[in-house]
Amino acid sequence: MNYLRHHSITANYRPLGLTSPPPNFAVMQPLLYKHLSEEYESRGELEIGEESITVQPNVFAQIGIIDVNGVRQMWTKAIIPALLDGRKRELLESEGESQADLEARIVFCDIGSGVGNVCLQVLSETKCPKSVGVEIIPSRIRAAEEASKRAKLLYSDVFSKKEAVWVQGDLVKCAARLNEEGVTVLFTHSWMFDYDLMTKLTNVIAQVPSIQCVVTSRKLDEKVLASTRLRQRTLMHFNADWNDEAPFYVYGK
Repeated sequence: MNYLRHHSITANYRPLGLTSPPPNFAVMQPLLYKHLSEEYESRGELEIGEESITVQPNVFAQIGIIDVNGVRQMWTKAIIPALLDGRKRELLESEGESQADLEARIVFCDIGSGVGNVCLQVLSETKCPKSVGVEIIPSRIRAAEEASKRAKLLYSDVFSKKEAVWVQGDLVKCAARLNEEGVTVLFTHSWMFDYDLMTKLTNVIAQVPSIQCVVTSRKLDEKVLASTRLRQRTLMHFNADWNDEAPFYVYGK
């Protein structure tokens, strides 16, 4: 095959050589989370004594995972199109900015990030340079931090220039930190949140003007959202562990 390259017509020929396959988080994940015991996972990713946290206000510590393919679908079919939509698409074209350039400026946030798998997948498989995981369960934050360390060690070529930020705390009190980190895209698996908590979550989002796209499994509070430029753009379905066609609401500016 290499000799065929020499017959290509090009103004500036440069041998391409062999290239590495793109990162595949499905392959990475078992190694990054090797430290999680079966006992820990069987308890719902809770250490003994953390059960009391799950009954506190604003806490729904359910385990519901959007799978690897679901994250890919969300990124390519929801997040990127929402960011490129409408006026922004025209602006990108007029300034000569590519989709890759746009992706490289995304700061992704997962509210209720668990052990951090979605945040790490986004960092590994996209050009997104920074992800922020917000989680109230301390052991899950520790698990995410350990997975991040493993990622830097085992896949330094992928993660060396990427930043994973882990925030342990109540989601309704995280607006200041999201502003500090410059979050532009927010995802939350919120299907167990009640109406009151969805209103509080929407209030948090309204306090972070840098957010340009939100993907959530329950609708945001439209009355609160009216004070922002965010509007529901579409309803999409992605692969998740509880449903092959789990519904997610996509918001954009």
